[in-house]
Amino acid sequence: MPNLQHFKSRRKEFLSAIDTPVLLMAGGWISRNYPANWSPFRADSTFLFFFAHPEPNAAALFDPKDGSVTLFLDARTPEDALWHGPVPSFADMKKAHGVTAVADRAQLAKEVAKKLGKRKLRTIAIADPRASAEAAAITGEPLDFYKSANVGDRDLLLAIAKLRNHRAPDEVAEMRIAASVTREAHTVAMARTRAGIYEQELVGHVEGTFARNGCVPAYGTILSVRGEVLHNHAHDNMLLETDLVLLDAGAERASGYCADVTRTWPVGGRFSPEARDVYDIVLAAEKAAIEAVKPGARYRDIHTLACRVITDGLVQIGVMKGSTDALVESGAHALFFPHGVGHLIGLDVHDMEAFGDLISYAPGRTRSPQFGTGYLRLDLDMQPGMCCTIEPGIYFVPAILRDPKFKKQFKGQVNFAKAEQFLTMNSLRGFGGIRIEDDVLCTDGGHDVLTAAVPKERVAVEALVGSAGA
Repeated sequence: MPNLQHFKSRRKEFLSAIDTPVLLMAGGWISRNYPANWSPFRADSTFLFFFAHPEPNAAALFDPKDGSVTLFLDARTPEDALWHGPVPSFADMKKAHGVTAVADRAQLAKEVAKKLGKRKLRTIAIADPRASAEAAAITGEPLDFYKSANVGDRDLLLAIAKLRNHRAPDEVAEMRIAASVTREAHTVAMARTRAGIYEQELVGHVEGTFARNGCVPAYGTILSVRGEVLHNHAHDNMLLETDLVLLDAGAERASGYCADVTRTWPVGGRFSPEARDVYDIVLAAEKAAIEAVKPGARYRDIHTLACRVITDGLVQIGVMKGSTDALVESGAHALFFPHGVGHLIGLDVHDMEAFGDLISYAPGRTRSPQFGTGYLRLDLDMQPGMCCTIEPGIYFVPAILRDPKFKKQFKGQVNFAKAEQFLTMNSLRGFGGIRIEDDVLCTDGGHDVLTAAVPKERVAVEALVGSAGA
């Protein structure tokens, strides 16, 4: 966990970057099904960026006029001690967080009005709807967490993004720990894989590993033999000897910093000739894209490079036809690689995605209208301190490859008969998909793969699969 000085420095940087007061909300408990049965509390990521271990329902007022930070916390009551144990006093919390003052959360609106008078106050929407509604009522801003245009003031979001997009050493250290736990989870899943078990059993090993290490899943674990379904959270398939398992899972630390890793492996312990060929293409694309990460590199160009490697490989195995340039330009490659090569990662697994393209696309850059490329989540020039995922994949998706519109559009560029062989293999279950993903930090000298210890070379993966025995 970053130390107190780290958080104080981050708050100081923020105060220097804003010209009007800002109110941030941590969010509170959200009920799972009835009021007293809460889902695990997780503070808003921007709040976590400035405060360690924030309490539910906390709020913070940043005032650049006097450089003050006031933390608002719920009043301490005897009931707290009964149900939750002793709670530190306001004085204790003031010292622990190194803030200017700690005030009663129940008096938030009154105290903010008293301190600011008629000065403009800005805020941002967060996932907790009650907290966002309260912030909107206090500031008068039209907030909507689910509409990026209404998440917050443009200049405020850019100021937050500038800070959050540069990983300080303490933050990178947290991500390295998350990566280490994620490595353990992936290798355990590979080792425990065998035909005849259900996907859910491997999910239990993955998420149990997170829990043993004091972490939680950074997002809903994707573990499936139906890897062609990109965000597949169903875990009810039985593993067959000829299946491929795709695991996309990452640990999240108490600090909020996380990892995001995908690996794919054969249930039977050996890749079939077809799976070997596809795996090698994806791995080559991932390695090429990772090597391209460096200061000044445009992320869209990194994506295009991965597309070119994948396209060239698919031509070599007879699935696509024509020149790589023409195939990528037309978008034919997206029938097999229908998503972007990655995204920002940090306190959110898709870092600051709620802020929209305002912070993930550089000024003057917009999303492509082309199928597949239009899903590219990031189009910035890489800078030291930025961290992104690199996650190319090849998928054989029946709904795409059997679509009459695509078959007509790409008739001369895709060997649909060859693709159909992949759709019908594995006892008609289909090939599925292969994705390989790592977390990559842009450094002054190039890049650093934070998740490099998670095995991905074919020989290493095959050696791990099933090694734990029954």
